[in-house]
Amino acid sequence: MMSSKPLSTMDHMKKAEDMQYLIQPRGPGTGWVFRMVTPNNLIGKTNPWTGKPFGKEIRKGLKTRSLPDARRRRNIALGEITKLSFEESDDANFTFAQAEEWRAEIAEDSSEQGDVGSYLQDKLEAASAQGIPEEALKRFGRIAFGKGYPISKALEQYIYERSPDNRRGYKPLKKTTVLNLRTAVSHVHNFFGDVEEVACLEDMTAARAKNFRDEYLPSLTSKRSPDGMAYKTISKNITLLKQFWAWAIERNITRTRYRDPWVFPTAIRRASPSAVGKRLAYTPAELSKLLAATVPGSREGDILRLALVTGCRADELGSLPQSQVAKDGTALHIPSGKSANAKRTVPVPIGAQALIRQRLAVHSDEERLFPEWPIRKSVGKVYALSQWFTRFRRDVLGTTTDNNLSLHSLRHTWRTVAGQARVPDADIYQIGGWAKEQHSSSVYDHGLLPAQLVKSQEDVWEMMLELGYLEAF
Repeated sequence: MMSSKPLSTMDHMKKAEDMQYLIQPRGPGTGWVFRMVTPNNLIGKTNPWTGKPFGKEIRKGLKTRSLPDARRRRNIALGEITKLSFEESDDANFTFAQAEEWRAEIAEDSSEQGDVGSYLQDKLEAASAQGIPEEALKRFGRIAFGKGYPISKALEQYIYERSPDNRRGYKPLKKTTVLNLRTAVSHVHNFFGDVEEVACLEDMTAARAKNFRDEYLPSLTSKRSPDGMAYKTISKNITLLKQFWAWAIERNITRTRYRDPWVFPTAIRRASPSAVGKRLAYTPAELSKLLAATVPGSREGDILRLALVTGCRADELGSLPQSQVAKDGTALHIPSGKSANAKRTVPVPIGAQALIRQRLAVHSDEERLFPEWPIRKSVGKVYALSQWFTRFRRDVLGTTTDNNLSLHSLRHTWRTVAGQARVPDADIYQIGGWAKEQHSSSVYDHGLLPAQLVKSQEDVWEMMLELGYLEAF
């Protein structure tokens, strides 16, 4: 029988190291436990294993009696503790703000060897060895070394700089525009397969932008667009993204010499969005069918009737507070809207005033004139109204009207009839909330008095009666 070879000093040290942080509190043959002194910067922080603050000592049952398994599980636990400790240290603060500070320092570094950049590279390699996620380090490095600027970060800065009363004087973005922009940027992330949102503005090259517009977006299908995204929607997305990228280039946020990718040179002329589908006014027969298919006093019937005879946007009516409605039904005070001109007082024709008084009586305990239509709080709009009307119009008038008639066509109808009634343009602009024609004296003109618009609104009502629009009113 051969005698075993005596353990060397190195073997003893290796064996001791293999047992580090391992104990069997209940004796040999029982379960192993991971145990170590808590790093100082973790004391009081939340222990992810227990949900309680770390104390002076860390203990974690390894749920095994096997020493090899215990060692493997100890190494995993030790790696998690090391990572947590590193993340709480100053070296782990790879924040967006710090990345921008590094970017400025590297740009100002005049050393021949690029000492600042080399030092940062060493820090990033050390962080990677400590288990900091590679995607986070990649994003940090691209910003710090001036190789890219994350789209997600730029988007929030852009929205902030396009907010009301911004100090740069940019035209503020409306809530709906911000939502549409976020959707467009989401399409960009999906186009890149960018789950972690680490893609940078500079990743969008001219070739990729063209592929995004001509191949990717048209391939996106939905319940509303089963054959792919509509051209008008594609055009809207591209316009929003072009403005976003133009801002980033103007503000020197993108890499030096980076060129706008949203310029599409082409020899083939494209149709403008307005040429793809043009809204028309309703004919008296079409409108009579729509009104006859609704019930006066219902949320659908009343809002269609008021939108037709007042010239208001249907959404303005759907979200209108009762506090902005004259109690006798003679006027509607629109507090805000799509443009600055949207704030106005709209006289209500005598023939429609009873409808408003009845609504105020039936819904006296409600805040809005049309409380039955829900408002999407994020944008303050009655989205369900437009969706309902599209289905309703198709049922009553057929799908052949899809490209030309919509809920908004009621405003086209009111505007058309107002012109036929010979209502002065100044009155039409003020009642409808449109921008008036500009000339040298426009700045001195502050509009007509609400009472002066009453006759014009009555003239529109009389013309609608004469033409047959109100047969089913």
